[in-house]
Amino acid sequence: MQTTQPRVESVPSGGYVLTSQENEEIRRELGATPIYVLRQSFGAGFAYGTPGDVTVGEALPRMDASSMAMLARKLHG
Repeated sequence: MQTTQPRVESVPSGGYVLTSQENEEIRRELGATPIYVLRQSFGAGFAYGTPGDVTVGEALPRMDASSMAMLARKLHG
Protein backbone atom coordinates (compact mmCIF):
# COMPACT_ATOMS: atom_id res chain seq x y z
CA MET A 1 0.00 0.00 0.00
CA GLN A 2 1.33 3.38 -0.98
CA THR A 3 1.04 6.37 1.35
CA THR A 4 0.46 9.85 0.04
CA GLN A 5 3.03 12.42 1.09
CA PRO A 6 1.83 15.99 1.70
CA ARG A 7 2.73 18.33 -1.11
CA VAL A 8 5.56 20.65 -0.18
CA GLU A 9 5.12 24.33 -0.99
CA SER A 10 8.28 25.95 0.33
CA VAL A 11 11.67 24.27 0.44
CA PRO A 12 14.20 26.38 2.32
CA SER A 13 17.78 25.31 2.62
CA GLY A 14 18.71 23.59 5.82
CA GLY A 15 15.54 22.66 7.55
CA TYR A 16 11.83 23.06 7.96
CA VAL A 17 9.51 22.45 5.05
CA LEU A 18 5.90 23.64 5.02
CA THR A 19 3.22 21.33 3.72
CA SER A 20 0.63 22.83 1.40
CA GLN A 21 -1.89 22.68 4.28
CA GLU A 22 0.43 24.59 6.64
CA ASN A 23 1.20 27.11 3.90
CA GLU A 24 -2.52 27.69 3.34
CA GLU A 25 -3.20 28.03 7.09
CA ILE A 26 -0.34 30.50 7.54
CA ARG A 27 -1.54 32.59 4.61
CA ARG A 28 -5.11 32.56 5.92
CA GLU A 29 -4.23 33.30 9.57
CA LEU A 30 -1.15 35.53 9.23
CA GLY A 31 -0.83 36.47 5.55
CA ALA A 32 -1.66 40.15 6.02
CA THR A 33 0.49 40.53 9.14
CA PRO A 34 3.58 42.70 8.68
CA ILE A 35 6.87 41.02 9.57
CA TYR A 36 7.68 43.72 12.14
CA VAL A 37 4.66 42.63 14.22
CA LEU A 38 5.90 39.03 14.42
CA ARG A 39 9.42 40.20 15.23
CA GLN A 40 7.99 41.60 18.45
CA SER A 41 7.16 38.02 19.47
CA PHE A 42 9.85 36.00 17.71
CA GLY A 43 12.80 38.39 17.87
CA ALA A 44 14.78 40.51 15.43
CA GLY A 45 16.08 37.47 13.53
CA PHE A 46 12.62 36.43 12.36
CA ALA A 47 12.47 36.48 8.54
CA TYR A 48 16.01 37.86 8.53
CA GLY A 49 16.71 40.16 5.60
CA THR A 50 13.04 40.89 4.96
CA PRO A 51 11.89 44.49 5.48
CA GLY A 52 9.51 44.83 8.42
CA ASP A 53 6.69 46.32 6.37
CA VAL A 54 6.46 43.26 4.09
CA THR A 55 3.57 40.94 4.94
CA VAL A 56 3.95 37.27 5.82
CA GLY A 57 2.10 36.36 2.64
CA GLU A 58 4.61 38.27 0.53
CA ALA A 59 7.64 36.95 2.43
CA LEU A 60 6.64 33.29 2.75
CA PRO A 61 8.02 32.05 -0.59
CA ARG A 62 11.54 33.16 0.36
CA MET A 63 11.40 32.82 4.15
CA ASP A 64 14.16 30.96 5.98
CA ALA A 65 13.55 27.54 7.52
CA SER A 66 13.81 28.74 11.12
CA SER A 67 11.15 31.40 10.59
CA MET A 68 8.86 28.91 8.84
CA ALA A 69 9.18 26.57 11.79
CA MET A 70 8.24 29.40 14.17
CA LEU A 71 5.10 30.10 12.14
CA ALA A 72 4.16 26.42 12.06
CA ARG A 73 4.60 26.16 15.85
CA LYS A 74 2.44 29.25 16.30
CA LEU A 75 -0.31 27.56 14.25
CA HIS A 76 -0.11 24.27 16.10
CA GLY A 77 0.23 26.01 19.47
